Formats: sequence, C-alpha cells, structure tokens
Amino acid sequence: MFFRNLLQQLPSLLTLVGCIIFAITRWKRHPKVSLFAVVSLLFLLIHAIFFTAVYVWIPDWVDTSSTSSFQTVMMIIRLIYNTTLALGFGLLLAAIFMRRSPSTVA
Repeated sequence: MFFRNLLQQLPSLLTLVGCIIFAITRWKRHPKVSLFAVVSLLFLLIHAIFFTAVYVWIPDWVDTSSTSSFQTVMMIIRLIYNTTLALGFGLLLAAIFMRRSPSTVA
C-alpha cells in the first residue's frame, strides 16, 4: 500500500529530484540561492515521502471505533501536513526572491 501511494506521487518526486539537480548545477553562479533551493526541495521531498507513510499507517494505529477521535487525529495530521508544506514552500520562495550578486562566472 505504501509503495503504491508513493508511485502515485512519482511525477512530483521526480520533478523535485530534477529541480535539486538543476539547483546544484547553478551552485557556483549563485551559492546562497542554490543552498536555499536545495534545502527547501530536499525538505519537500522528505515531506512527501514521510506523509505518504503517515497517511498509510496512522489510520491503522488509531482506534476507528470512535469516529470523533479518528477525525480529531486526522485533523491534527492534516494541520501538521499543511503547516510543514507551507514552511517548505516558504523556503523555496525565499530562494526564488533572494537577492543575487552579479554573476562572475562566464
């Protein structure tokens, strides 16, 4: 079940890996921007894999006989998911709009 859900996210995961590789290739030109971009993209990659596991396994661990407790747990998980996703995108936006020094590499 976990791997099937992970395969559903494969296009997004491959895009994140491609963007990480692209940011690393631009490291010499803009090291500070590339650092922020790589950190935020790695964070988003780990976030996607981690929360895939959370959404697969946590419902099995929670007592589903009580609908209200299950809904409360899922609400807390979604809150944490969205907060950490916003943090990752915030770091990525910081990298995008960061002031760049003039390029000295020809």
